[in-house]
Amino acid sequence: MVTADTDGTGIAFAAPEGPATIESDAAVRVLLLWRRRPADPTRWHSDAGPEALRAVRTLLGGY
Repeated sequence: MVTADTDGTGIAFAAPEGPATIESDAAVRVLLLWRRRPADPTRWHSDAGPEALRAVRTLLGGY
């Protein structure tokens, strides 16, 4: 689980709870860690919109 709010940011393993904000396959998650995007945009999607995707890419780009 990746969290980012006014109290800070975090990455942790967590049991699934509610619908995922951003869903992707494992390879796309690795690309996100490298601040990359998949060539095929259908491999990931977000119900929260482009701002949530941008926030996750920014958060993970610092590691």
